[in-house]
Parts: sequence; C-alpha cells; structure tokens
Amino acid sequence: MSSIPSAVANVLQARSDALGQKVQIACLAKQLDAQKQSGDAINAMLEQSKQLQSQLAQGHVDVKA
Repeated sequence: MSSIPSAVANVLQARSDALGQKVQIACLAKQLDAQKQSGDAINAMLEQSKQLQSQLAQGHVDVKA
C-alpha cells in the first residue's frame, strides 16, 4: 500500500495528465507549422515552374529573375 493518500495521488495523476496533454498539443502545433512551411515551399516551386513554362512558351527564359 502506498503512503500517499489517494486524493493526493489523484491530484498528482491529473497534473501529470495535463502536462502530457500540453506537450502533445505543442508537438502537434510544431508539426502543423512544419507542414504549412512545406506547403508554402511547394507553392513557391509550382509558381516558379509556371513562370518558366510561360517563358519557354514565349521563346525566352529570364535567367536573372
């Protein structure tokens, strides 16, 4: 039998659970930020590809841009 009263053990467990949830939420927020950055990078690459295709269709490529 534990020397910690059950009420105290319950409070400690609740605090531990709350901390675990905060850590999980922080990790999910970081993952969401990384996915957004990846999506932004993909969109930028697609826009550059679109511009290059347009330039190729016009018969020239602007290598300075």
